[in-house]
Amino acid sequence: MSRAYKISLKQRTKHGLRASDEVGTALELLEILPPERMADLLAQELKRRGFVQKGDKLLRTEKGGVTVEIDPKSADVIVKVECEKTVTIEAERQTWTESPAGSAQNAARKSLKEELQRDLQRKAEAQKAELQKRATDRLEAQLSDLRKELDQAVNRVTAEALKEKAARLGQIKQISEDAQTGSLTIVLEV
Repeated sequence: MSRAYKISLKQRTKHGLRASDEVGTALELLEILPPERMADLLAQELKRRGFVQKGDKLLRTEKGGVTVEIDPKSADVIVKVECEKTVTIEAERQTWTESPAGSAQNAARKSLKEELQRDLQRKAEAQKAELQKRATDRLEAQLSDLRKELDQAVNRVTAEALKEKAARLGQIKQISEDAQTGSLTIVLEV
């Protein structure tokens, strides 16, 4: 009668996981003034809204680690989020063999170790997928509020550009703005 020998392996690993997501778009600025002046007006408005100049770009970090990057010259917008997380993953596997030592046990141990590595890899990938989902959810949550704010900024830039253009065309007699509707009326004497 043969005896069965249990082989058990347990492993715990730490993984540093990173996930990121980004969305790119462009602001729709009307070409009321020369491009350099429109870029200046956009940069001024964005700075009033908390953006900080970094090289040629304006940056602002939102809650949840979402970063908004705007190039005032091209009006390109990149909204991105990055998440990092360190996780400890463990897995355990066991098998039985009829040999207490030798090649049969070594082969069983090797096979068990390979299965254990696959388990750890699957668990790490599942954790990374969850982190990626959270990053994307965080980005999506910020986009609607950001879209409204950037639309308001574009409206302000357009209004300022129209005022400058009107002043070049003649003497401004009256300006009336409705902040609620965004309407702007300029009366000129040419």
